[in-house]
Amino acid sequence: MKIESWKINKWFVLILTLVFILVGISPLIHDQKKQADLTSQKINYIKENRELLQAAIDSMKEQSAPEDLIKASEDELQAYQQILTGVRMHDEKQLLSGESSVAKIQLEKAEKGNLIGATIPELKRNYEELRFFQSSDIKWIDPFYTADLPASNFLFATFLEIPYLLLLSLGALLIALFCSYEHRKKTNDFLRSTPQNMLKIMSNKTGLLLIALASLLIVGTVGIFAITAVKNGMGNLNYPIFYLNQNEIVQQTTIIQYVTLLLACTLLFFFLLILIGYLLQYFFKQFIPIFLCLEILILPLALGNLPDFLPATVAKFLPTSYWDFPRLLVGTTPFSSAGITLEKGLLILAVLILIFLIGNLFLAKKLAKGRIAS
Repeated sequence: MKIESWKINKWFVLILTLVFILVGISPLIHDQKKQADLTSQKINYIKENRELLQAAIDSMKEQSAPEDLIKASEDELQAYQQILTGVRMHDEKQLLSGESSVAKIQLEKAEKGNLIGATIPELKRNYEELRFFQSSDIKWIDPFYTADLPASNFLFATFLEIPYLLLLSLGALLIALFCSYEHRKKTNDFLRSTPQNMLKIMSNKTGLLLIALASLLIVGTVGIFAITAVKNGMGNLNYPIFYLNQNEIVQQTTIIQYVTLLLACTLLFFFLLILIGYLLQYFFKQFIPIFLCLEILILPLALGNLPDFLPATVAKFLPTSYWDFPRLLVGTTPFSSAGITLEKGLLILAVLILIFLIGNLFLAKKLAKGRIAS
């Protein structure tokens, strides 16, 4: 592996890592929002909701609507006032209490058949999240009305918002360059003539690439976190994330668990790309064909952002639909109705890794026999 390490351009890996970091922290540069402006927007939003709710209450009274519905709406109106007071007075406890009360009332209304604008599972998720923070020492961070997200929350938002396709493409670029190294440097024949076992050569190349890609992911992620922490503070890596699973049941994880699992899934996907790239280098001699083939395998991931363009009936047959790990981990894939889950994605990934691993081993043994025979 020491000899193979010479073929990795450390400066190039560093450049890819810097690109990853720059893309990750780009919201810090472009989204220069002021907290006063966001607070003003939230106050206006609450006022508008109160006015609409008051008009609805007046209408319900005129039409002799059920008393329990009128009472619930009046309680909701008071909760909105509590939120408004909490925002104006910068009283986080009062603000959270009002938010939780509104969430609870809206959930109860929806369960009784009233149209709220969100599904019952979504309302449950929102209520359980707010109720958790009411009894927790962890400070609730409003993702919509917080100008400077602390590093932990920013990191979570970053992986959901930055193009995952770009990160995978950076990895594919490194893989294609490394897999085409022997042909580009015209050392392929020399390598095969050495006494070193072909299986050993393959394992060394694969191991080294995994180390390089793991470094790209870990150093890039730590870099994004560190730069954001300097500007906005560290936050809490144990900050809870609430989401709905495939059965629309509320689940809970933490930011550190999410990021760790995401990096592990991404590295596993890179392992698949390494095996495919290593197989391709038997058929293509140059970097560009290998890179283009890897990109063709990755590009369908972009269609996950176009659910109207790609019907769920089609998406469920695309392996890449199961590899949108940033969203699959928190159940926000647009194709959840098609039964696309993280578990299926990992299963498909494992099967493909096994297939391409067997393919590489077969070719390596065949080449080894051919070398002995000659």
